[in-house]
Amino acid sequence: DVPRRRPGSPAGRIALLHAVAHIELNAVDLHWDIIARFAHVDMPMGFFDDWVRAADDESRHFNLMCDCLEELDSFYGALPAHAGMWRAAEDTAEDLMGRLAVVPMVLEARGLDVTPGMIEVFRKAGLSSAVAALETIYTEEVAHVAYGSKWFHFLCGRENRDPKEVFHDLVRRYFHGALKPPFNDEKRAEAGLPPDFYWPLAEDLSHDAPA
Repeated sequence: DVPRRRPGSPAGRIALLHAVAHIELNAVDLHWDIIARFAHVDMPMGFFDDWVRAADDESRHFNLMCDCLEELDSFYGALPAHAGMWRAAEDTAEDLMGRLAVVPMVLEARGLDVTPGMIEVFRKAGLSSAVAALETIYTEEVAHVAYGSKWFHFLCGRENRDPKEVFHDLVRRYFHGALKPPFNDEKRAEAGLPPDFYWPLAEDLSHDAPA
């Protein structure tokens, strides 16, 4: 129900920054949530260390976005925001592998696809603070996707399961909607996501999506 953001106007650019701020704040909650919710699962200490680092990164990212909004005489909470990321948390509340598949490996990987375009929007508008903030987010988000891929592969290896097949099954079960190209293949590969993980899902789900 959230209105479509049109970044060609000042109001549209504020709406876009607000949406990114909301995503970053949700990401803080999601990273702390995976630590607490799945503390009963036998995982190496590095698993928890990675998500603490990610939560710290996301809190800085949220503050960067808040600073950008304030420069434009707005603030976080001034606009409505979507519930998509927290819906993913609810859907995967009982499934650690599902959480890793959907949150870092689908939703955060999507950030790698769309952030370069957002950076260009704000560069053309002459908003250098927003450009710098988004460039920081873009650089650091690769590690968060990589944490998801690393621990997803760890769990698959421990259970002697094919990571690609398990990923496809879990995304079809928990993710709502299609995986939408274009994909940032270079950054996804840097984060440990090869094309044969996500391209088949984009093709399958696009056929099933309503017109």
